[in-house]
Amino acid sequence: MAGFADIALLVYNMTLNCTNYTNFTIVDDNNCSFPEEPTAEPLLFFAPPEWLVQFARISYGLVGLLGLGGNTLVIYVVLRFSKMQTVTNMYILNLAFADEMYLFGLPFLLTTMIFHSWPFGRIMCKVYMTTTSINQFTSSLLLTVMSADRYVAVCHPISSPRYRTPFIAKFICLTAWTVSALLMVPIYMYASTLEQGEYINCNIYWPENSYMNGEMAFCLYAFTLGFAVPLILILLFYFLVICRLRTVGPKKKSKEKKRTHRKVTYLVLSVVTVYILCWLPYWCAQLWLTFMPHYAGQTTISLTMMLFTQCLAYANSAMNPVLYAFLSDNFKKSFAKAFTCASRGEVNAQLHVENSFFPKTKSGSSRQADRKGGTSNTAKTVAIDSNREIDQSSNVTATMTDGASLRNGDVKPETAVTEV
Repeated sequence: MAGFADIALLVYNMTLNCTNYTNFTIVDDNNCSFPEEPTAEPLLFFAPPEWLVQFARISYGLVGLLGLGGNTLVIYVVLRFSKMQTVTNMYILNLAFADEMYLFGLPFLLTTMIFHSWPFGRIMCKVYMTTTSINQFTSSLLLTVMSADRYVAVCHPISSPRYRTPFIAKFICLTAWTVSALLMVPIYMYASTLEQGEYINCNIYWPENSYMNGEMAFCLYAFTLGFAVPLILILLFYFLVICRLRTVGPKKKSKEKKRTHRKVTYLVLSVVTVYILCWLPYWCAQLWLTFMPHYAGQTTISLTMMLFTQCLAYANSAMNPVLYAFLSDNFKKSFAKAFTCASRGEVNAQLHVENSFFPKTKSGSSRQADRKGGTSNTAKTVAIDSNREIDQSSNVTATMTDGASLRNGDVKPETAVTEV
């Protein structure tokens, strides 16, 4: 097992290396025949067919180009346009960054595929194995957080503004990265290189244990914390969200607000669904590769399956920007304007106002602007005609009332700001 992150690295390190077995024979160009009792367990003893290597190289290259370009665009538009800086988009921003960093590992993988050897040294082997695993694990945690965020927004609309704030979103993202880094410490400890003749393998060499070897123990550890538990929580949150959306009628929530809640929920649900479809085959292959006898997986069919699941996992990091473009009006408009000379103000004016992340203005946050606006507007009314004075006084009263409601966390469902 190539650790938590990379079946493909294991497969592409595979060369005609049967030196750890005694009395082996070459069956054909790619296979070795082994006795029932080998003197040592081989790390690598099968070379995948050349057509499979070429196909995988092209696939990984296309996925890398599409994914790096798409996630860079997501990061750019969220950071550039203030109305894109919502709580949901804060999680999407971190997810895009994790996907981008995960895809940065592809050049190392492609190089290994070409040379059938790891040419970057022991330190880079540790860095590669650790960072890809951290980014993969962080993506899983962030999707769980996004599902929980949808649950809070949809099922608890009155109290949600109190918990869905920029500070809390940033703190949660930082916590997700920290937890992922701590959980992947074992990979950094045991990732290393091993020379086998003219080839150098980058792998994770686990210490043996009398009850369960390190490879099996870590596979279960990573699968449980990195996929199974997040998947259970995601399904639970979305079960509650869907039940809520089906039961809330127009009397409790306006049609427009219900529509916008559905759009954001469907966007996050689509991202989660694609993640599960892409990563479930990968984890099935990881578990099979770990617990089955080693020579059970050394056939063209099994290697093709393993490479396909790994490519599918990498492809997931490239699919998210495509989902944003098709399912989010704001992302669609922002992507289009990112390739024009439109100013930030022009783009922001075309975007829907979104909730829970009150963008900064020159005079401070929007809440502060509202409170300041209450005083400044009152002063201005002295110098204008009576009709405008009446209109502006009404606006001031409404602004101050809304501000007080927000500060007290007393937001009515029909007046809460929504996100699209």
